[in-house]
Amino acid sequence: MRAWLLGVGLSLLAPLLAAQVSLPHDEYLPADPFGQRQDKPEQVLFEVQRYSLTVGSELRPGGRPNQAEAGVWLLLEGRSLLAGSPVERARLHFVEGGAGLRAARLEDDANTLVITYPLSLLPVIRQQLDAPGADYVQGRFYGNGLIWADLHSAPQSGAR
Repeated sequence: MRAWLLGVGLSLLAPLLAAQVSLPHDEYLPADPFGQRQDKPEQVLFEVQRYSLTVGSELRPGGRPNQAEAGVWLLLEGRSLLAGSPVERARLHFVEGGAGLRAARLEDDANTLVITYPLSLLPVIRQQLDAPGADYVQGRFYGNGLIWADLHSAPQSGAR
């Protein structure tokens, strides 16, 4: 009976213990009210040192002139804050409205994190990158399929 109670108790505590995984920059994640972040994710984290903006248009071979596609990208580059992590680049892809939003992913070479945002956020993100202080890119890939990605700033002192 004791062994059974111990087993039940441990099985109930396991999710709580797993949820206590602590990683750098945890404070920048929103609350996890559904308890989805219960394992240690694969994490990408780097400090942004420079960025470039690309606005492009493409017409694929055989396409009609009115089928050209246009896009806006920010390429962020920096230095990894995690030992052994090769990811030091992120490409922020901006799409019109919510159409075309995709989950963050690592590109095939696993050196670039790709994050998609609505085009309406581009001015806010540019303002964030141009403000004084450090900016960071973070990506987390959990075993259950949950993916979190963000661009965040270090805390700043308020205006005096």
